[in-house]
Amino acid sequence: MTSTSTDTHTRAMTAVDALADEMISTLSEVIAVPSVNPKYPGQVYDDVVGLEGRVSSMMAEVYVDAGADVETWAVEPGRDNAVGTIKGSGGGRSLIFNGHVDVVPPGNPDRWTADPFSGRIDDDRVWGRGASDMKAGLVAQAFAVKALRRAGISLRGDLIIQAVVGEEVMDHECGVSSTVEHGYRADAAVVAEPSGPTNLGVIPVTPGLLWFSVTVRGKATHSSMRGQTIRAGGGGSAVGVNAIDKGMLVFEAMRRLEDEWAFTKKHPLFAPGHFTIHPGVVQGGPHGVLVPFILSEYMTIEYCIWYPPQDDPEAVKAEVEAQIQAIAQTDGWLRENPPAVEWKLNWPANDPGPAAADITAAISAAHERVAGATPYQGPPTVAGFCAVEDSSFLTAAGIPSISYGPGDLRVAHADDEYCLIEEVRIAARTYASLALDWCGVAAGD
Repeated sequence: MTSTSTDTHTRAMTAVDALADEMISTLSEVIAVPSVNPKYPGQVYDDVVGLEGRVSSMMAEVYVDAGADVETWAVEPGRDNAVGTIKGSGGGRSLIFNGHVDVVPPGNPDRWTADPFSGRIDDDRVWGRGASDMKAGLVAQAFAVKALRRAGISLRGDLIIQAVVGEEVMDHECGVSSTVEHGYRADAAVVAEPSGPTNLGVIPVTPGLLWFSVTVRGKATHSSMRGQTIRAGGGGSAVGVNAIDKGMLVFEAMRRLEDEWAFTKKHPLFAPGHFTIHPGVVQGGPHGVLVPFILSEYMTIEYCIWYPPQDDPEAVKAEVEAQIQAIAQTDGWLRENPPAVEWKLNWPANDPGPAAADITAAISAAHERVAGATPYQGPPTVAGFCAVEDSSFLTAAGIPSISYGPGDLRVAHADDEYCLIEEVRIAARTYASLALDWCGVAAGD
């Protein structure tokens, strides 16, 4: 870099560091707003709606302070998105910084050391639901942009910064996809999802997510007749069938397929064995009364599938259904009463491929440049994201998108969620450095 650009970069980093205390204080305030997604299972929509919009309003204030022209809107009342635009002088590449304002419920507050929405600040971390996922990244992006203004730096390309709703339940129509519909596009986007456990890694690809249920039907009778239904010489299915026994056949078949996937489903940016078939919810019993005195009439297993980004989701579905059909053919009852499969959700993978090569290299270089002699020094790890996020929908809209942000998925959605302050600071420095290099600095700066 030239000496002028080096001086400009130094001014930007000095401004980021000068705003560090205000940034962490703002993060604490944002965490203190319990912006639980009102569509998250178990929520009463009318009791929760509006708090996402409150966080977006807080972020909009920071965007205005950063010199952005801000637009807010809601697809559903109370669920406002906020987008700020800093127009460039021309001749540079455009960039989107994106983050979501919604969080998952805190679970049982008795399992937390403090109030889940305390926003408590310790010596090295900030605590509370949403700290890692992903208010730390949301705030770090905003303060990176604010620091550029404080440093008096103008860019050539447009810089767009977004706070959107809906991510936690794939409600992208209310959130990130509506930003595209409102005309917000750029040459690339960086979503501030927590990189951990890769410690501020660069994430150019995500898996796909499928949710399905499989239900097995049984035949009720008095539980004292169990021997008649399963032992030689008994009446068998003419007397009764315990759905849980039959459901366990399906469970074991899915487990065998999952074991096979450890060798057949791979990707170079994911750890071996990452792609799984998770049985997350099991329900079963007699209809209308959950007592063990009647043979169970049904068993339903809800599964979450993580599949490789290169896989066709329809092919994954077919593979799962073939496994269930195969196990059904080994059992007389299931042959006549096949398990019922219901596909409920497909969150598409993010795999921008070569289109994201430039932004991946740029943010990797920015991170290495600003990390200095910290625990995050050196080239960042480039890895696949463990879960799913809004980058999928930006890439699908023709905006090559990756993610990079402070936080750790191992504490996201967990009790005593937190984010390390040093990670937030390094992330903010990286975002500011990236904006300078990607968008370009206007003449005179």
